[in-house]
Amino acid sequence: MRRLQILGVAALCVGVLTYEATAQRGGAARSGVRGAVVGGMVGGEEGAEKGAKVGVVTGATRSAINRETERRAKYQATDEYQNAQRSNFDEASPDVIGATATDVVKSPGELVIRKNGKPILGITFPADWKQKAGDHCVAAVSKDGQAYAMIGTLEGVTDKQGGIKKVKEGLEKHLQGVKYDELTKTKGGAVVITGTGKGKKAGVEVVFAAGVFDAGKGQLAGAAFVVDAKIEDHYKATVRGICETLRRADDFAKDKDGK
Repeated sequence: MRRLQILGVAALCVGVLTYEATAQRGGAARSGVRGAVVGGMVGGEEGAEKGAKVGVVTGATRSAINRETERRAKYQATDEYQNAQRSNFDEASPDVIGATATDVVKSPGELVIRKNGKPILGITFPADWKQKAGDHCVAAVSKDGQAYAMIGTLEGVTDKQGGIKKVKEGLEKHLQGVKYDELTKTKGGAVVITGTGKGKKAGVEVVFAAGVFDAGKGQLAGAAFVVDAKIEDHYKATVRGICETLRRADDFAKDKDGK
């Protein structure tokens, strides 16, 4: 288990977002990787709730990930894939939540972010993803470089509206031509923003999904995923599985209490 010490970061300002008016489920956000994050984010569907209790991917999702891995390997052997322009998030990481992870994680497992010495966020990435840790965030890039994930605390942000503004600035820093779907709220209170854009460096079309949620003890946190559009349907089960492993302060407290 990786222990990280939380350090504060300054809040970033962006344009005004009409928050409450767009806090509803959007049809476009329900497919592919975007739908996987909406359905699997903290407080989402039953699978996510069960996964958070143990910090691992649950049975049905694990089977889906195994099938998806096989389909992805077949797709990546096709001429369509081989001839397509692709992102390399290992070289150009879209650090959407305004943080940077630089320390290479040599022993993959559950990565834990702590505040005042106590665990407040935890997540488990696939073992073959390249993983890094920062003072208040962790990030990972898929083996092929086309899928990126990051979670971390949002220091200096006092409400979810401010968290979404910060996430939007992060997205627009790394992507061009950004188009947003309707904002989504999960039943557990997480706010998820999804959409499409192009990487500023490579110009490759991508999809993204980022959520803002209460990690516990009054601490807001963010989780973000960016995936090449041409391969997103081959990563939706994997992304959902990552979401299911995301744990908050209360989940760690249940470990201690044996519940």
